[in-house]
Amino acid sequence: MLLHAFYIENENLFMVEHYTPNQGIEIYEVVRVINGVPLFLDDHLKRFYHSAWLLHLQIPLTEAEVYNALNHLIKSNGIEEGNIRFSYCFRPYGRFQAYFIPHFYPTPEMVAAGVNCGLYHAHRNDPNVKAVQAGIRHNADKLMTENKWYEVFLVNESGRITEGSRSNVFFVQDNSLITAPDQDILPGITRDKVIEIASCTGIQVRYESLQVEQLNQIDALFLTGTSPKVLPVKRVGEREFSVGYSVVSLLVKEFDRMIERYIASIR
Repeated sequence: MLLHAFYIENENLFMVEHYTPNQGIEIYEVVRVINGVPLFLDDHLKRFYHSAWLLHLQIPLTEAEVYNALNHLIKSNGIEEGNIRFSYCFRPYGRFQAYFIPHFYPTPEMVAAGVNCGLYHAHRNDPNVKAVQAGIRHNADKLMTENKWYEVFLVNESGRITEGSRSNVFFVQDNSLITAPDQDILPGITRDKVIEIASCTGIQVRYESLQVEQLNQIDALFLTGTSPKVLPVKRVGEREFSVGYSVVSLLVKEFDRMIERYIASIR
């Protein structure tokens, strides 16, 4: 579903009622816009091109062309807050598209209380590639709707928790962070920023995919993503966890400060 009046296809601006969905291999990114600024766009573009490279494909657009297209979309719609999805579809023909999509941002009350999540036994093919994998997304959305979960965490064939269906997950143990190795997941932009903050504040990060049974050994956990930012988790299935843990609260605040500094540097 497209929001607002206009979307971009290749170099042109169209009314959203003329939109037709892509078919075939599609590389995409979702970037959050705050105060008219696409957050951490350089990082999103780096992953955009890297995803294509991993599939031995090449996106025939420069970073400047994508950057200009997104800013044209923002200004044409007169919208300064929201999420933009941009993509390149390789088959049956090359097509770049960018448009605003529906979003849901957690309320301050949700951040304070934490959210309920579940487990979903599945894994992505080529996890480092941000490409459309409709089956996993459909099944994950169905589970979340049925159980009123905010997110589901994927469990691989070895019984290890890797990532969320549309987020990354961090576990907290003895004031240290645990997150899955990069090669097993799609490393998110927000995840990278949290690791950067941890490095600057002296918080240790360990790269490991935990077994489901190891959930009983952790103190807290949180997810990261474009829309949720840094969001504490209260429950996974029937297991409850501490919310308001000091390390998590610090990361929530520091990530918001990082966003403020980024916007100030662009404007």
